[in-house]
Amino acid sequence: MPVSALILASAFWASTMIANKSIVDALLLSEIVSGRFAIGALTMWSIALLAGQGRNLKAIGWGPVLLGILDPGIAAVFMVWGLSLSSAVSGTVLLSTQPILMPLLGWLVLRESLSASVVAGAVVALIGAVLLVYGQEDHGGGTPLGDMLLTIGVLVICGAQLIARRIAQVHGRAMAVTSVQLTMAAVVGLIVMVAVDRPANPFSNMDTNVVLTLLYLGVIGSTGPFFLYNYALRYLTVGMVSLLLTLIAPLGALMSWLYLGTEVSLLDWIAIGIVVFGVLLPTIASSPIGRRRI
Repeated sequence: MPVSALILASAFWASTMIANKSIVDALLLSEIVSGRFAIGALTMWSIALLAGQGRNLKAIGWGPVLLGILDPGIAAVFMVWGLSLSSAVSGTVLLSTQPILMPLLGWLVLRESLSASVVAGAVVALIGAVLLVYGQEDHGGGTPLGDMLLTIGVLVICGAQLIARRIAQVHGRAMAVTSVQLTMAAVVGLIVMVAVDRPANPFSNMDTNVVLTLLYLGVIGSTGPFFLYNYALRYLTVGMVSLLLTLIAPLGALMSWLYLGTEVSLLDWIAIGIVVFGVLLPTIASSPIGRRRI
């Protein structure tokens, strides 16, 4: 069940890259971040209260507040900013490079076990991700500055994952944690709006398509994946979690090709195949056939 939850979360997060890219010219960065996470927070609070998990928030401490400020708050600012200067494919691929960092960080900070198959899978997945970024900078609209901003966002996410893992181990309560997390992300977006963007008429440049996309980002792109992610963190190591999240890259490339018309070359598809193989490598190694071969 936790693995299935993460695969579904990966699909949701991949779709948010395409959705963000489709409205980045219609709304300000702060409008996308604050609007998306305000909708997500309202949705998650409603579900949490109905399920009886919105009470006694003191029990989960201040961890979810810090978590929400970092990810998705600050991370989303850099990701949307980077997407405005780069391609959706580059965004999804760079987001999927977490597995090369997270197993090591989980081992160093949380003292989690580090299996050879997870490390090997992470290296293979990273090779595929690098190939895909190289191809997209050549023909898909990626830029060095945009990719640098996206990379900063990914590094913030990696740091936040360690906090999220510790919260999941100690408290559980994925609904309450996700509700607080999305609320703080919306607050970060509002701060950027007031301090940096300062729009005269916020959210005034919205047609039906933009409204529907923002609703999608809030409900499907925020409430869904963050809840599934927080649930899975209680049962899986951060290394295994981040490895499964490399599926964001191939899923995002496919969605970007189908929906945005982003060019995806033969080299890109080969790179996507390498990423998928890297994700599957730990599962193959732990299977009866894989163990016999090892």
